[in-house]
Amino acid sequence: MKKFVFPLKRPFLFFLFFLLFSTIVVVPAPRAQEKRGLVRGLVLLLMPLDSPSVMYGRFLPFKRYLEGRLGIPVKLKVAKKRSEVIETLEKGQADLAFLCPTLYCLASRRIPIVPLAKLRVNGSSQYRSVLLVRNDSGIKKISDLAGRTFVYGRFYCPGSGLLPDMILRGAGVHESDLMDTVRLGSDESAVLAVMARLFDATGVSEITARPYLGKGLRILGYSRPIPQYLFAARGGMDRNLLRRIKAAMLFVNSLKSRKDVLGGIEPGADGLADAHDRDYDIVRKLIREDPDRPGMFRP
Repeated sequence: MKKFVFPLKRPFLFFLFFLLFSTIVVVPAPRAQEKRGLVRGLVLLLMPLDSPSVMYGRFLPFKRYLEGRLGIPVKLKVAKKRSEVIETLEKGQADLAFLCPTLYCLASRRIPIVPLAKLRVNGSSQYRSVLLVRNDSGIKKISDLAGRTFVYGRFYCPGSGLLPDMILRGAGVHESDLMDTVRLGSDESAVLAVMARLFDATGVSEITARPYLGKGLRILGYSRPIPQYLFAARGGMDRNLLRRIKAAMLFVNSLKSRKDVLGGIEPGADGLADAHDRDYDIVRKLIREDPDRPGMFRP
């Protein structure tokens, strides 16, 4: 009896199996695709508010919290200058960023950006700035600053640039009315310069001023409140991933250890609040109303 021989040769069978296997493994599930795209992890870009080593230390607990909550590595990156923040997001070299309100407003004009969560300090997601003078100063009202010297700290962030300027303008004092103005780049340096009698006045956020009140300095005037610093994401990120990141950020409010997670970012930070683009319309309005600072967004 003649033996039956299967018409397909062995090499051809191997080829068929290879095709079938390739088809199965090349099309992963959406969840697997998301995880595969995040092998490198998320990059959280930080404004250069202090030296890189100090910034890393301030945000390290929050980085570790996000990694644990999301199951995704998070890398901290400190920008060398403000303009680099927008460029890095635009090039897709960072996924998330921690921004001051003015930088967020500038970024939203130039690139697609998604607000996620704003900082909450001492229970409030808003803050205001104050003008400071020495206790023994003869300056009694804001208009008395005409003809005096003024020192700015972090001029390009609203708490020590835009808002102090708004307080001055509200009292009819413009930059041209001041005898001299200097920008030191550090709020603490600006406060200490006033205490050392190098300048007559400065403007900083209320929380920055608080430790110095009753220790040689007093408040001359207050600004209107604006929204706090915020976390935002570059445009074009996966929507499901954005929802997960935002949910993880807001979940920190349910932790007893939330102050340990956030306290390094800003003294008194005790939570995160949902952030929307419309929250920062007040900042945009103040910027448009400030003719004395046409170049405030320059790096």
